Amino acid sequence: MKMKKRSAVAVGVAGMMLIAACSDNNTQEPKKESDGQPAQTAVDPYRLPKPVDVKIVKAVLPDLKLPQGDTVENNLFSRHTAEKTNINFKLMWYASGQDYEQKYKLAIASNDLPDALIVDEKTFRSMAEGGQIEDLSKAYETYASPQLKEYYAATNNKALEKATIGGKLMALPNIVPLADSYALAWVRQDWLEKLGLKPPQKLDDLAAIAKAFIENDPDGNGKADTVGITGNNSTLASGSYTGGHDFKAVFNALGAFPGIWHKDKAGKLVYGSTTPEAKQAIAKVREWYAAGLIDKEFALRKNPDELVVGGRAGIFFGAWWAPWSPLGDAIKTNPKADWKPYLLSDANGQYNATMVPVSASFLVAKKGFAHPEALVVNLNFNTRFLRTPTDDDKKLDQTYVSMLPLDLTIDYPDTVNRKHDMLKQALEGKLSPDKLTPEMKGHYDRWQRDLSNHGANPGDWSAPYAYQFGAGAIVGKKVNEVFPVFTSSTKTMEKRWANLQKLETETFFKIVLGEQPLDAFDKFVQDWKSQGGDTIAQEIEAELK
Repeated sequence: MKMKKRSAVAVGVAGMMLIAACSDNNTQEPKKESDGQPAQTAVDPYRLPKPVDVKIVKAVLPDLKLPQGDTVENNLFSRHTAEKTNINFKLMWYASGQDYEQKYKLAIASNDLPDALIVDEKTFRSMAEGGQIEDLSKAYETYASPQLKEYYAATNNKALEKATIGGKLMALPNIVPLADSYALAWVRQDWLEKLGLKPPQKLDDLAAIAKAFIENDPDGNGKADTVGITGNNSTLASGSYTGGHDFKAVFNALGAFPGIWHKDKAGKLVYGSTTPEAKQAIAKVREWYAAGLIDKEFALRKNPDELVVGGRAGIFFGAWWAPWSPLGDAIKTNPKADWKPYLLSDANGQYNATMVPVSASFLVAKKGFAHPEALVVNLNFNTRFLRTPTDDDKKLDQTYVSMLPLDLTIDYPDTVNRKHDMLKQALEGKLSPDKLTPEMKGHYDRWQRDLSNHGANPGDWSAPYAYQFGAGAIVGKKVNEVFPVFTSSTKTMEKRWANLQKLETETFFKIVLGEQPLDAFDKFVQDWKSQGGDTIAQEIEAELK
C-alpha cells in the first residue's frame, strides 16, 4: 500500500508536539467562564469521567492458570483497571498462539472487529488504507499523560511518525528496546579458563575457541562429544531482531545486515541479504561448517537449545536476554556452567549492529468507536502501572501481569541499558536498593538470593544475570547502528516476498552445507532481482521520497 510522504508525517507529529508543549502535564486546569462560555472540566489522563465499555480480544498463554474464581475477562487486573480508569473491558474472544493469529486475521478480513486491537505494522497500514480504524489524534492530544509523551519523545518522535498517516495519528505504537538488536556470542567462560584461552574479540578468535572446545575435552568426560557452535535450522540470519542460534553476529561483524532494507555507505537503498558483504558472511559460515566448528547436524536439529542445556555446546549466538532461555534451563542442569556474552567486532575493531525498528506493534481503534480516548487513558494507566506503580498497584500479584488489558510495551528505547546501570550501581553499593524501581528491586533481591544459594532457583538467576552481563556486553560500546529504512509492505511484496524469502533461505543453506558453490550467491542475487526484488526496491524508494 502507499505510505504518505514524510512531510505529511512530520506535520502531523509537529502539530501534536506543539499542543503537548502548550500543555506541560496534560492535566488541564479548568477554564474560567468567560463571555458566557461554560467552564471546561479538567482532564485526568488516568481516568475517564464516566464509565466506558471497550470490546477487545486477547492472546493468552496456552498454559494460563488464574487464581480461583478469576477468568480471562474478569480477573484481578481487569477489576483493578476498571476501578482506577472507569474503563470496562468486554472480551469478545481469546485464544493462544496460531489460533489467536488466525482468528484475529479472520476478524479483520470480515470486518467483525473489536473496539480496540493490537496489530503488526503491515496489518495496521492495511487497515488504515481500508478505512477500518479511527483517527486518534485528538484523543492523544487531549489525554496523553506526561509520562507517555516523555517515552515517545525519547524516540525523537519516530514512534509517533510510524503511526501517523496523512498527518493523522492512526494508532498508538509500542517502543521496541534497542538492546534487542544486538547479536552476542555466548561462551562457556569456565571452559575458556580451563583451557587457558582468552575471550573472543573478533570472528577468528571465536573460531579458534570453537576448535579448542571440540578438540580438548573442556567438559572433562574423556569423550569427543563437544560441539563448538550451535546453528539454527530455519535461518542463517534473522534480520533486525536477534534470534537464537543464528549467525547474524557473523554477518554484522563483516558489515552485512541481512533481512532488512537499509542505506549502504553511498546512501543507496539495498536489501542487506544481497550485498557483497553478505556473500563474505556466507563464505565465513561455510568455512566454519566445513572445518567442523559448527554443529554438523544444525540444519536438521529441531531444538539447538538441547545442546546448551545438556552441556555439549560451548558457544551459541543469542540476544542479551538469553539467560531466560536457554540458559535458565542450562543452569538448572549444571549450576557450575558459567556463560559470558561477547559483542564481536570487525577486523578494524568496529562493532556493527542491525537495529530493530522503533515500533513493531500498533494499538488501533475500530472506525466509528465512540470513545477512542479510552485507548489513550488505558495506555497511560498501563504504562504508569508497569514503570512507576502506585502503592495500590503494588498490591497486585505480578505473576498474572500478562492479564493487563491491551498491554502495549512503552518504555525508553535504551531501557535495558538504564536498568543495567541501575542494578549495577545497587550491587556495587553506589545506590540504595530502596531507590530502585519495583522491577529492579525485585531483580536485586533475586540476585541476593542466588548469591546465597546459587542454582537453587534458576528463576532467581536469569533476570538479574541478563541485565548485568547480557546488557553489560552492550553498554558503553561505540556501535555502527544500521536501522531498517522500510519495515512495511508494498504491492509486489504482497505477491512475491514469500517466494523471494524461500529462494534466499534455500540458497544460503545449500551454500553453507556445501551443496552449491559460493558463487551460487551471485546467481541468487540475479534471480532475486529479476523475480521481484528490483521492482520492490523501486516501490520502496517511491514510498521514502
